Parts: sequence; C-alpha cells; structure tokens
Amino acid sequence: MKLKSKHFLISSIVIFIISLILPVHLILDNFADYYTSDNETEYLGFAYLILGYMTILELPVDFICWLGNFTLLLGWIFYRKKIGIILGMFTFFQMSLYSINHIFELDFMEIKEYNTLLFGYWFWLLSAILLVITTLSHYNTKKSNT
Repeated sequence: MKLKSKHFLISSIVIFIISLILPVHLILDNFADYYTSDNETEYLGFAYLILGYMTILELPVDFICWLGNFTLLLGWIFYRKKIGIILGMFTFFQMSLYSINHIFELDFMEIKEYNTLLFGYWFWLLSAILLVITTLSHYNTKKSNT
C-alpha cells in the first residue's frame, strides 16, 4: 500500500507540535523537572519558537535556525508546488545547522552544554525530514500519474 503525501504532511505537523512541548536539550536529571520546576522552562521548544527572533543581532546562525520554523510553515502550505521541494530542503538545511554545531562542537553558535542530549530538537528536525518526504512523494506521485 502506497502512503499518500498527506500522511507525511500530517505526521510532520504533529511531530512539530510535539517538539514544542518537549525540552530542546536535556540538562536536568529528572525528565519531569522540565514541567514542574519554574526555572527550567526556557529549555522547552515553545520558548525557543517564541523568543528566537531575539537572536537576529547577536547570533545570526541561531536566527537562521529559528527561521526554519517559517520555511517549514511555507513548505506545509506549498507542498503541492515545485517550490515546496526547495522549501523543504532549505528548511532541513536551516534546522540541521544546530545539530552540526552541536555534534562536531564547532562553536559557531553559543552552545555551552555540548554533552547534553538534543531531545526535542530531533523531533523538530524530523518534522523537516517529513516535509521533504511529503513534497518528494507528492511530486513523484504527480509525475507518475502524468
């Protein structure tokens, strides 16, 4: 059975929403502390989404990663068009800058805890991967039908 591109699109949206309520990176020992203590809420995905614009003047690479949220949204809107493929791949590139910096410890972003796990980040990146799969599967299905 062939999966339709809409299934990947819905999965991408759901995974993105899940990434907003997860901690971007795990620093605390107890997972429940992210939701019960008041001083660690800034590590949750929704805070990164809301406050990411503030990095435009200080850390332009972080701002490029944050802009991945908007290219992801545009990719969801235009997934049926050819521009959707470009938007999906550009979104993946923007979002992957954070993991490239974190994994290789390149220090071109202001990351202090290189030994932390990028828990919610991987969900965020998976939403971009699913967008790329959505656009490519829709384009391939459309191409095979013609």
